[in-house]
Amino acid sequence: MRLKELIAPFDLKILGEEDVEVLGIECDSRKVKNGDIFVAIKGEHFDGTKFASEAEKNGAKSILTEREIKDTSLPQVIVEEVSKVLGNLSARFYLEPTKEMKVLGITGTNGKTTVAYLTESIFKSARVRGGGAVIGTINYRYDGKVFDSEHTTPEAHNLQRFFKEIADAGITHCAVEVSSHALTQRRVDGTNFQVKVFTNLTPEHLDYHHTIEEYYKAKSRLFTDKSFDSSSNVRDRGLVINADDPYGRRIIKESKEALTYSLDSSGEASIYPKSFTVSSSGISALVATPKGTLNIESTLVGEYNLQNILAAIGAGIALGFSTEVISAGINNLKKVPGRLEAFKGGSNISAFVDYAHTPDALEKTLKALKPLTKARIITVFGCGGDRDKIKRGVMGEVATRLSDITIITSDNPRTEDPLMIISDIEGGIKEAKKYETSKKTEEKTYLIIPDRKEAIERAVEFARSGDLVLIAGKGHEDYQIVGSKKFLFDDREILKNCLDKARAAS
Repeated sequence: MRLKELIAPFDLKILGEEDVEVLGIECDSRKVKNGDIFVAIKGEHFDGTKFASEAEKNGAKSILTEREIKDTSLPQVIVEEVSKVLGNLSARFYLEPTKEMKVLGITGTNGKTTVAYLTESIFKSARVRGGGAVIGTINYRYDGKVFDSEHTTPEAHNLQRFFKEIADAGITHCAVEVSSHALTQRRVDGTNFQVKVFTNLTPEHLDYHHTIEEYYKAKSRLFTDKSFDSSSNVRDRGLVINADDPYGRRIIKESKEALTYSLDSSGEASIYPKSFTVSSSGISALVATPKGTLNIESTLVGEYNLQNILAAIGAGIALGFSTEVISAGINNLKKVPGRLEAFKGGSNISAFVDYAHTPDALEKTLKALKPLTKARIITVFGCGGDRDKIKRGVMGEVATRLSDITIITSDNPRTEDPLMIISDIEGGIKEAKKYETSKKTEEKTYLIIPDRKEAIERAVEFARSGDLVLIAGKGHEDYQIVGSKKFLFDDREILKNCLDKARAAS
């Protein structure tokens, strides 16, 4: 596509040659290939304009920038704000790949990944082409192909490139986890969403958004910005909103029509359980919907996962699937990696790994696990470095209030001192006492073990018959970030090894 043709709908001006051919779009000067337009983004840590000469050496033939770059002979498209243009520009370059596709956008603080997995299982139940596609926190995948996930939602040009790839493969359905960062940074601009799901909103990323209201505004943009409904060829668009969440109710109030879901059986919501039971083996529920009653028998654990199931049912209805297809898809999903993923130990010990890394998520997880044991709950968790400091003390309070033994450890400390992060967590603890080896562990206690592997080992050592161990915070992640380096580290593998050793020793 010629440069002048690429920018034609956007009323932009070019400094230099207008007829140059654009063969690709790239923001990383190191990844630029011959014929690319180099996007000089100014971010928190890097100014892309300083890498224009490297991009030119690597084959860039034009530049998208917010200010004129003097040390290059390449034609330049100068815009007020690159992020406001890049998504739509990328969609145009890749020939609007989502125009005829049924794209589901899922946003909220918690539950996005589980709803995406449930929806993907519905896609497979419906036998859509290639089993549909998913773009999310754990990975990006379609038709048996799996790609590493650098962000929950990819950068704008990479997102549209992926959409183009799956469209060319004949994929008709795609579930996308849409983060607040992606909405603020306009990474999903140019995407045509047929269905949009809101799970919930609790404090997170306040180091980035500063206030809960700004965080809400970022999330709600998915539902209020009409540019996401750009295609006139896709009908019966749907909003699926959690009516149990106060911010969800705000979206419902601001929307003319929405499928609502709720755990309340009063029938005020569009989708709700007429009856349900939650146990260690899963969830059984009869769910009322506008299309009839669904019988759910899921191996997912916890009441909050019933909420995720209701969200997926709403998405399935909005996408036009039958109740039989939807219930089969939900019942067929056996687990979600790192989301209350269960492990069995010897001596009747149960153990779980979960991604819960916010106060609300940790509280819901622990409350979901409480009915599953009459014995003790032993929790291992930490908080990430270079992220929300406000939540650390709150998570310390939540963990010690709802656990019998809490082991505070490192998560991904990044460039922060792990002991300072732990100190912030410890500052929120109100009731539990610090563990002393001379005393019994019958009362609520906590201890500090900065080494995460050692912390998991100690938790299993503490566990007695009937106890439940929760390793929280990292879930599916198979790495730990210390300083600027990423090391192989998987809670699930370490926990499994510890349980195997304990079983062999018993």
